[in-house]
Amino acid sequence: MSKISKKIRSAATQLSQMYKPSLAFARSVLIASAAVTLSLMGTRQLGILEPIELSAYDQMLRWRADEKPDSRLLVVGITEADIQKLKQWPISDRKIAEILQKLEKMQPAVIGLDVLRDVPLGDGREELTKILQKNDRIIGVCLVTDGSPDNPGSPPAPGLPEKRVGFADFGVDAGGILRRALLFMKPPTIEGNSSVDKHLCNDNSQVLYSFNLQLALRYLQRQKISPQLAPDQSLWLGKTPLKQLESNDGGYNNADARGYQILINYRSRLQVANQVRITDVLEGKVDPNLVKDKIVLIGYTTETVKDFFYTPYSGRQQKNQFMPGIVAHAQVVSQILSTVLDNRPMFWFWPEWAEILWISAWSIVGGTVASRMAHPAQLALTFAAMLCGCCAIGFGIFLLGGWVPVAAPALALILTGGSIVSAERFNKAGYAKAISDRVKQVFKIEIDQAKKEQQVAEITESDFFKELQQKKDKLRISKKETSEKAPSDPQEITADAAELPQAESQTHDYLTQLQEKAKQMQQRASVTESESSSQTGAIDARGGASSAETKPDDEFSDLQAKAKQMRQRRGAQKSIKDEKIDSLTDKEDLGGKEE
Repeated sequence: MSKISKKIRSAATQLSQMYKPSLAFARSVLIASAAVTLSLMGTRQLGILEPIELSAYDQMLRWRADEKPDSRLLVVGITEADIQKLKQWPISDRKIAEILQKLEKMQPAVIGLDVLRDVPLGDGREELTKILQKNDRIIGVCLVTDGSPDNPGSPPAPGLPEKRVGFADFGVDAGGILRRALLFMKPPTIEGNSSVDKHLCNDNSQVLYSFNLQLALRYLQRQKISPQLAPDQSLWLGKTPLKQLESNDGGYNNADARGYQILINYRSRLQVANQVRITDVLEGKVDPNLVKDKIVLIGYTTETVKDFFYTPYSGRQQKNQFMPGIVAHAQVVSQILSTVLDNRPMFWFWPEWAEILWISAWSIVGGTVASRMAHPAQLALTFAAMLCGCCAIGFGIFLLGGWVPVAAPALALILTGGSIVSAERFNKAGYAKAISDRVKQVFKIEIDQAKKEQQVAEITESDFFKELQQKKDKLRISKKETSEKAPSDPQEITADAAELPQAESQTHDYLTQLQEKAKQMQQRASVTESESSSQTGAIDARGGASSAETKPDDEFSDLQAKAKQMRQRRGAQKSIKDEKIDSLTDKEDLGGKEE
């Protein structure tokens, strides 16, 4: 068993040595990828990338080929030419009633009147009211309040029952671009003003259907398809769900998703359906086959009414930048019918975890490629090809009905690759090693200084040093007593002088030992300094010696100076006592001669 275990350990060691560079490479790429991915997700949460993602969505929509006009719809537009020809502005109630009567004779499936008639306009009010009451095929419009007393909304035309009224409001994104459609909603409550007249489109207790959804439902009733709400409050038309737009779907970030909204899947930028003018209807120039069993939408297409929207098709266009409101409604009606009857896909979106994996995958690809290629031109061409591939894959998914992030993975690809290239050049230039050596040197100096301070503390706290201190105090006391005594007792002085050499010899021996230890410590410090100076030559030449390096030398110098001072004091004391003994001896000799 021991032999087998040794072979296993040996094989593991060889494998680790063999794959060590690969593991280091994978670790660096994964760390860079994780950092870039987390940064981009945080940036997305702040909404910084939302304008870029929405611009990418608009561009992909413009790249997509237009579909043929929807034959189930007919748009009857009120143009500027119609206004000039009829000599009316706005179009009177009588003319609207006449148009409705002529269209009714052609047997349409449903007629949508996107013209506000909440107040009388011209003559023919009673005639229009009777037609709206009796004709079950007509759907009218109203405008929903925004919750302020100054904008209470516009009520529907008199005579229209509530079940044949839909709101004509759209939700627009920043910049006034129309990308979303409301299917049903509750009007907001008007705060702070009870004097506002109540009507259907400012009554918070009502759930209102949109004008375009009402038209689609009326048409689908002929196909025996009715709407249903699932337990999760999603709208189903037969077996087809209408995907509700969430606030963070696609490239959106905290979008206003109140009500039930869908992302508009535009059919065409120019002609969503066949289109005629109201004067053509009044003059009988419209083919009845364009009207029979069709959805007919009547509304203004002239710029005089200002019922226009910017759309994703508006970008970089000098002309036809705006889409009339009645055409925008036709786009939504055609989308609903095509989804239910033609299996045309609604826009779908990935969950957030899938988007994180998508962004992270492109980040890893960018880091891997950047670490494998050294030639700048080859690297640039490769990254350009990968960016094109990222956009192409996103556009391919878009053609299938999916909207996935495009700007975020492209940025992840570039940022991770750029960080890997920058890190490699930083290492090759030697900056990383220089910084590492400098950091190591700082720690080494601090460690050496701590060792020296510890050694000094051990010496000063030793029993021998304390004993020496005590002897020094005794000598100081004896010196003081000797100076205070009268020189009449030569025997006592002689005894003190005899004890002095022994104490001085002990002090001298200790000072000699202390000096030798100080020299040894100084030699070790000089060796350490020479090693550190050889490792950080260039840096020390520029920066100079630090205070941390000179501090231990100063301490040793102070210690030597103190030892020298103590030696000098002991010598001075000895010379003084020798002089005293000599003087006493001389006096004794003189006394003997006198006798």
